Amino acid sequence: MRFFWLASRILLVSFAVTSLSAQEDLYYLVKSHQWDRLESHFQRISPTKESEVYSLIEYHEKAPNGNKETRFRYLISLVRGVFVSDTSSEEVKKILTQTMPFQTTLFRLTYWKLYSEISQKNYLNTDEKIQFLSRLNWEEDPICRKAFDELIRLLAIENKWQDIVEKTESLPDSVKYYLVTPDSQYRYGKAKLMLGDEKKAIEEWTHCLQRDTIQEYTVQYIAADWGKWKGNGNIHQLPASELTLFFPAINVADKEAIFRSRPELFSSRLQFFQGYKHLTLQLVKLDRTDDLYRTLRTNRNYVDLDPGWIGQLADILYQQNKFAKAIDLVKSFGGKDPGTYRILAASYDRLGEKNLYFENLVLYLGKYPFNLFYQDRLLDSLVIRDKGSIQYAPISKFEKALAEIPNLPVKGRLVYWYLRALDSAGEKERLKKELKRYYLFCPGSYYTRVIREEFITLIKEERAPDNPAYNKENLYEYLSHTAGIPEESPNLLGKNLGFAFPKGSYELGVRLSNAASKIQGNKTLSLATDYFRVGEDSLGLSLVHHYALKEKLSEEEKEEILVGIGDQSKNTYYTAFYTRSLLKRYMIPDDPILLPPQVSMRIFPRPHRDLVKKYADENSISEDMVYALMRQESFFKETATSRSNARGLMQIMPATGKELAQRMGVTNYSLYTPNVSIRLGTKFLAYLLKSNENQLRWASIAYNGGPGNLRKWKKQVYNGDFNHFLEDLPYKESRDYCRIVVSNYYAYDILKKYHKL
Repeated sequence: MRFFWLASRILLVSFAVTSLSAQEDLYYLVKSHQWDRLESHFQRISPTKESEVYSLIEYHEKAPNGNKETRFRYLISLVRGVFVSDTSSEEVKKILTQTMPFQTTLFRLTYWKLYSEISQKNYLNTDEKIQFLSRLNWEEDPICRKAFDELIRLLAIENKWQDIVEKTESLPDSVKYYLVTPDSQYRYGKAKLMLGDEKKAIEEWTHCLQRDTIQEYTVQYIAADWGKWKGNGNIHQLPASELTLFFPAINVADKEAIFRSRPELFSSRLQFFQGYKHLTLQLVKLDRTDDLYRTLRTNRNYVDLDPGWIGQLADILYQQNKFAKAIDLVKSFGGKDPGTYRILAASYDRLGEKNLYFENLVLYLGKYPFNLFYQDRLLDSLVIRDKGSIQYAPISKFEKALAEIPNLPVKGRLVYWYLRALDSAGEKERLKKELKRYYLFCPGSYYTRVIREEFITLIKEERAPDNPAYNKENLYEYLSHTAGIPEESPNLLGKNLGFAFPKGSYELGVRLSNAASKIQGNKTLSLATDYFRVGEDSLGLSLVHHYALKEKLSEEEKEEILVGIGDQSKNTYYTAFYTRSLLKRYMIPDDPILLPPQVSMRIFPRPHRDLVKKYADENSISEDMVYALMRQESFFKETATSRSNARGLMQIMPATGKELAQRMGVTNYSLYTPNVSIRLGTKFLAYLLKSNENQLRWASIAYNGGPGNLRKWKKQVYNGDFNHFLEDLPYKESRDYCRIVVSNYYAYDILKKYHKL
């Protein structure tokens, strides 16, 4: 047997300093499910290092050619430190007496995976499992958290209450709050109770019930034990603050009885925020409006602390068809968050109050314009289409919406229909004026080219500015003339347009470029990065969320860190997703013409470029089209799975993948493997392009809705004008999908031709 601990001592010493970066390429293959390349790698070399053994563990768990028993053997081997051929329980039990190595991130991951396997195989009894878990060093690590939770559970099963107390109290204060979950805290409190310390038990349980991560079953456990100790009716007699913490464990009939017998609950200043939420939630569900309002007035501090909770309560009333009550609740206690206006708009709509519906719908989209469903609802109220005829609302209503909603790409459809309304009303001079500046209202929108195409005659009646880079006014007039199309915009290509970058966008780009410096040297964030590097995203995210809470970071600060982690771990999905989220938070248009490169290259990246180029060339299509589709389908997440079970970067359905694979002679494949997903998806896209005049806009609808549905929709509503066809397309998902994919394609084309990216 070969001792790879010894063979990789140098690696492990450097690991403590540089973490996983020394094996970046290997981990990238694991993270991105590139099992074909990993298999090829190990056909050339034998594993000698911890990182190599771990990558084989992942391969045999997730690759099409993986073998469960081989994986189990590698799990034992990595933890034992030697390559083993025997996978018996005796071999596993040797771990209980061996010297433990330096516990790297990979070691802890493997240790936990092995524990899960040996638990399923019943290789260890409960005492041996306790011994196995106790050998870990307790650190601020999500694996340690899982292991400590399991350890305390096993000790409780064995009624080892003193051990629970000792294990919990021996934890360093620096990691105790993180490692002790609500479940472990409940069991620690029970241990104190069983050992006669009732005061400490009640204190721990009260703290546990206040945690926002506590599950309902844990509340029920505490209630059951409390009832056994103090009597079943004792909880109902508790002071209001403590009683409300137990509400998830009290049945509806008992809650109603409590409300009848204890009216003082509604005028009590509650000590705990969780209790306030439990009480108000039950009052809404039981339709006790007067009591709810008394509670909210008494606890106004909590209303102000989380105004979004009022929106959630109003949403429940709305779902119960209590529209007037939802309106009254929001108007009485709601803040000015977007959810408030959404509830008001939806409720007024159901009550037939058209003017109030429109007013609040516009206010909602002014606060949160990215909801495409409500963007469509706004247009439905402004443009009435019936059997081929179109009626427009007064122009003043269009202008009210235009004034309230920020100038972002998502505003493009409203701008387009506003211009059509002006045209229909015969407002030619006004229309010409707006056509000279429409790009300002919806920079980077899919609709900028639709508007140019529809109104090209009027647009070309005016000459574009000769020097578009002179100032912002000239620039937006020029872009309104050309729609930013590279071939139509020679006076902008290669120019520095920094003077026109949206407010805050340059500063955001600088912060994103410097985000890595916040991670380096920070133990928690470096560990989170390690987990992202090997594809353990949920563990990495849990650490980032924990760090953000501990350091009291804003959501913006947390998302900037996630972009930095995405950059460092080569996790394109997280880089792109959270960069886009930040742009939304700051209301910055994602127009690639007018964004700093540090931002645009992150929201329109080109991962797996060698594969994309290879299969795009093989199928004679543009790689920009492949990226446009990939960005919408998976946002570059290799392991993406949709609700309909579409998989991988190109979101291929298993049945479609099977048919394509058979035709192309692909066997033993996984749709999560980038090579397979990009190869099959590009082939399918090329087929759809060929079937639809090589136009991405048609092909994208077929990719999303199916070629058969596209043919049906063409027969139903196509009259020779694609732009009008897309507005009338009966299936919203495919409408939105086409706009986004084609807009993505324009963005990649612009980045290449404007900025050489």
